[in-house]
Amino acid sequence: MRSLFRNLAGMSLAACTASWLLSDCATQPAPKLIDISGLIPIHDTRMPTVRAYEAPTFDRTRYHGLLIEPTTIYHGADADFGQVSEAEREKIAAMLTSEFKRVLREKFTVVNEPGPGIVRIVITLIGVHQSSPVLATALRLTPVGLAVSGAKTVKGGAAPFTGNINVAGLAYDGQSGQVLVAVQAVISPAAIDVTSGLTSLRAAELSSTRAAEAFRDYLVRLRASQPQ
Repeated sequence: MRSLFRNLAGMSLAACTASWLLSDCATQPAPKLIDISGLIPIHDTRMPTVRAYEAPTFDRTRYHGLLIEPTTIYHGADADFGQVSEAEREKIAAMLTSEFKRVLREKFTVVNEPGPGIVRIVITLIGVHQSSPVLATALRLTPVGLAVSGAKTVKGGAAPFTGNINVAGLAYDGQSGQVLVAVQAVISPAAIDVTSGLTSLRAAELSSTRAAEAFRDYLVRLRASQPQ
């Protein structure tokens, strides 16, 4: 019986791997929750599943602080949470808020009140995809799986059977309310991170950190490109 179970598991893993390699795990884009009228695309996102836009008049030198508002959870008909419970959604939303504060505080001033010279950041969690812990971990313990995950990491893609989060974000001028940056993204952990499949929501937790780091890196690049 154990031998039969191992054979079936191996066949299932092989079939799933073949299917994934052929389909390249196409990810559905996030719902369009934001208006990008008047904004221009940001092409240097460094991640293939991020669609980002900014106001052509966004001048980083006018701002000296960031206000991170509590992440909200989207409950529209096109939300995509699968079997993720409301409590688990709230946990991931809270982690997004805390990770954005922690990560952005490393390079920027994070404040508690809006006002002149403050960028107000509003994040909405619109979906969570869970990992398949057994398949996600088992595949990356094989030579082929490690090679594929390495290739995915280079391209900024996700590892097979690993979960992700769907998020929308807006950055406003803290005084006028003008939209400065708008983002729609499907964020996954780095493909080479073998811990991302240990539990069904581990990838979502890691993705929260990666989303914050991606936004921080964008702001750092923007700061470097503008005169001080």
